[in-house]
Amino acid sequence: MKALLLLLIIGNAQAKLLIETWQTPEGASVFFTQTKGLPMLDIALNFAAASATDSEQFGLSALTNSLIGSATKYQNEEQIINGFESLGAQFSTDSAQDISTVSLRTLTRAPILQKALEIFAEVITLPSFQQSHLTREKRQTLQTIKALEQSPASVAELAFQRAVFAGHPYSHSSLGTEQTLTAITLADLQRHYKKYYVAKNLTIALVGDIEKTLAKQIARQISHGLNIGKKTQANADVLPLKKSQNLHIKFPSKQTHLLIGQVGINRSHADYYPLYLGNHIFGGIGLTSILGGEIREKKGLAYSAYSYFAKMQSRGYFLLKLQTKNSQAVEAKNIALGTLNKFISQPISAKLLQSGKDNIIGGFALQTASNSNILGYLSAIGFYNLPLNYLNNFTDKIKNISAEEIRKAFARLVKMDKLIVLTVGGKS
Repeated sequence: MKALLLLLIIGNAQAKLLIETWQTPEGASVFFTQTKGLPMLDIALNFAAASATDSEQFGLSALTNSLIGSATKYQNEEQIINGFESLGAQFSTDSAQDISTVSLRTLTRAPILQKALEIFAEVITLPSFQQSHLTREKRQTLQTIKALEQSPASVAELAFQRAVFAGHPYSHSSLGTEQTLTAITLADLQRHYKKYYVAKNLTIALVGDIEKTLAKQIARQISHGLNIGKKTQANADVLPLKKSQNLHIKFPSKQTHLLIGQVGINRSHADYYPLYLGNHIFGGIGLTSILGGEIREKKGLAYSAYSYFAKMQSRGYFLLKLQTKNSQAVEAKNIALGTLNKFISQPISAKLLQSGKDNIIGGFALQTASNSNILGYLSAIGFYNLPLNYLNNFTDKIKNISAEEIRKAFARLVKMDKLIVLTVGGKS
């Protein structure tokens, strides 16, 4: 029975997804896919209102977004929570570097859907920022920051982010700092909301068992209550590093965290697909990757070693990560750098190439098998201006890539003499 269900899911996911798009009269961009079978609707409101818009008030965007849903002009926090819970609806917020998101999952049965949308629209269009909620959120955020300062992995991640994005709005933590959080006021939140939570700065993604006519009504219901405003201008691209950096942060731990990387790509990069497939083979498959084989299987230096591209609007980063004993840190670093250099300079074997393709293509169907996954893709397609056929053409793009295309793509992007090599641990 389980096997049959899995086959049905894969079969449905492999069907071509129809993505319909339009703009509301207020200027919000809408991306909609109808899925049948589950009486559910998922909505993501994606605003270009995240930490890249913080300026010097680090943490402002995350605070603003987290307080949406805490109160409205007509309802307090308890009433909002009870309202969603009584309907079985799920409300959430999230904020990163590029996008601040407000989400809703609800049943599509008419009375439930109507009430859930009424609360949702009120929450996003008529928020009431209150001092007690701001004080509470600041306190919780400061506790989170202090906890992260005790984690070598978090210390390493933030230090790498500062190094690779130096001088760019991406370079600070989206949570902010104790100093910047303390200075943020209710007036700052209200100003941020008024400027960025506007229709022309909004991408709406909808996935679920509803007709397009209803999807249009829902999108209009949401955008109609927002100011029209202006679309946020994207930040300038992150500039490539001019020279290598070897950084060490002393930390009282028996393990060393090693991060090696540099400026990466955005989703419209010309070498996107060769880099995607190449990284999957090099360090993206976990224990069976080239990097995992060299570090873990051959040398036993780390339980896992992996790499990935963090893709952002203004270019993200390429990062190789592992954790090893302090006494083995130098050896692990040398092997990791040597493995990366070899991958760039020599084409991979036909066997590895085919295995990587099969792994991606075989798993891609499951990545688009749920409404929530499709919602994530629709949000990315809309926010980052990707082609509407991005999902339908993805596996075909992967199929046609050669080993030499991968090598050349990596050689064009990854410069061995301009890498950040960062260690956090007991020894340098």
